[in-house]
Amino acid sequence: MVLANTPQVLLSYLYLCFNALYTCMLVASEWAEYFYHRKPLRVTSPTGQQRSSYWLQLPFTYAIPLTVTSGLLHWLASQSIFMVQIKVINEAGDVDPDLSISTCGYSPVAIILTTIVGSCIVLGGVATALRKFPAGMPLASSCSAAISAACHPPSEDIDAAVLPVQWGAVDVVGKGKVGHCTFTSMRVTEPVPGKLYA
Repeated sequence: MVLANTPQVLLSYLYLCFNALYTCMLVASEWAEYFYHRKPLRVTSPTGQQRSSYWLQLPFTYAIPLTVTSGLLHWLASQSIFMVQIKVINEAGDVDPDLSISTCGYSPVAIILTTIVGSCIVLGGVATALRKFPAGMPLASSCSAAISAACHPPSEDIDAAVLPVQWGAVDVVGKGKVGHCTFTSMRVTEPVPGKLYA
C-alpha cells in the first residue's frame, strides 16, 4: 500500500516545487514591468486603484494548465502502480489465506503516459525559464529588504500606494550628486548609468 502511494507523495512535492518556481519567475517579471509601465500595486485587499492578488497565487494562464496537468499526472500515476489483492476461495466457500496474495500491479501504458505528461511539465518549466527577462530594474523577487529599499517615494507623493505607480529616478531636492530611485505616482526618469542612487 505504501509503495503504491509513494509516487503520489513525490508528485505532490514536485507540484509545490514547480508552483514555487513559476511564482518566483512571474513575481520577478511583474516587478520588472514597473520600470516600463505605470500600474497599480497588486495587494490582498485592494483600495483605490489597487489590483487584487491572484486567486491561485499565479495568473490563470499559468495556474489552470499547471493544476489540470498535475491532476492528470496524479491520476496516471494511480493507474501506473496500484495495489492488487487476489483471494482464493476453497471448496467450503472460505478465503484460503495460504493461496491469497496482496501485491503491487503495474500498467506499462500508464507508466509511459505518466512519463510523457511529466516530461511536458518539465519542458514547460524550462521553456518559461528561457523567456527573455525585461532588464532595467534591480532584481528583488520576494526579498523584503530590496522591496523596502524601492518603496520610499518623495514626501509630497502622499497617496502613491493607492495610485498607479512606476519605478524610476525622481528629482530630490538637497541630495547633491546622489539621486533617488523609487516607486512613485509622480513623474520618473530612467536612471543614468554610472550615477549614484539611494
